[in-house]
Amino acid sequence: MSFTIAVGSTNPAKTSAAKTICERAFPGCTVAAVEVPSGVPEQPIGPDQTETGARNRARAALAAVPGARMSVGFEGGVDEEGNLINCVAVVDTGGRENLTWGVRFPLPPAVVARVLRGEELSRVMDEVTGRNESKKQQGAVGILTNGLFTRAEMWQGPLACALMPFLHPELYPAPIPG
Repeated sequence: MSFTIAVGSTNPAKTSAAKTICERAFPGCTVAAVEVPSGVPEQPIGPDQTETGARNRARAALAAVPGARMSVGFEGGVDEEGNLINCVAVVDTGGRENLTWGVRFPLPPAVVARVLRGEELSRVMDEVTGRNESKKQQGAVGILTNGLFTRAEMWQGPLACALMPFLHPELYPAPIPG
């Protein structure tokens, strides 16, 4: 099955997850990463902004990659209680969309306080842990689990689940509302 799947990010943790899952789901596909705007703040706060960012990235990626038949949007956010949340949106040229959520886990209180005041999570995590560009590597989840679960791995589960209606259209016959 040879077709292109656009990914609305050039972040290696996200593109690695997309390549791993999409190539398993659709052998022979090409995964094309493109930087697109999320339409939400750099650090989304709450599920609404996080979901909107994922949908916007998926839709923009589909429009930005000529010939793409499907696209993926990833968005990480922080909810009002101080948990990291992550959302994946998948859309196709036929109008089908699906949205899934990944893990939700508590961030350290000192990190939460700064993020909820407007700082971006990865910059805060880099500063408090002495790392650089952690969001392109292990991410907060990898740092806080001592590498037991990386950022790329965190995105794989919700992406696989977001693909369910595309893998089994006979079980999900109508386009899923966006």
